[in-house]
Amino acid sequence: MKWLARSRRWVGFLLLAYLLGVVIVVFIVRIGDFRLPELVSGVLLTLQQHGFGAGVRFGHVEAAANVLFFVPLGALLPLWFKNRRWLTSWLVCVGVSLIVEAFQFVFLSDRVGSVRDVICNGLGAALGVVLTWFLTESRVRIGPKPPVPSP
Repeated sequence: MKWLARSRRWVGFLLLAYLLGVVIVVFIVRIGDFRLPELVSGVLLTLQQHGFGAGVRFGHVEAAANVLFFVPLGALLPLWFKNRRWLTSWLVCVGVSLIVEAFQFVFLSDRVGSVRDVICNGLGAALGVVLTWFLTESRVRIGPKPPVPSP
């Protein structure tokens, strides 16, 4: 059981590192300073001029980024709980997303808190939870099979 305690410590460390990254991205980094919308739109325009990504706009890329942004939290949180609380993990992720978006809406004038972001973050968290469930549950089932008694 020592390996399980060590594993939970590592997962806890990864969760803290991830949440620190979330705080930096959400509350410190100013997207406008990097001209990110213009850069992404320029890349999309170039791709579309070469026949790739027809109809894809910045909003699509932003939505996909919001989904991907919460996959790690959804994947790590069930590993941190002792009993793999799948639904609780997802609800915590959605709660974190709601808090982030509410904070952006109320306190950050250069950021926009939106329901769409909460939905995308929730989808990403669900993907992470399902991925972790699949990997942990399939690993349990793949273990050595008991010998078949001979007649």
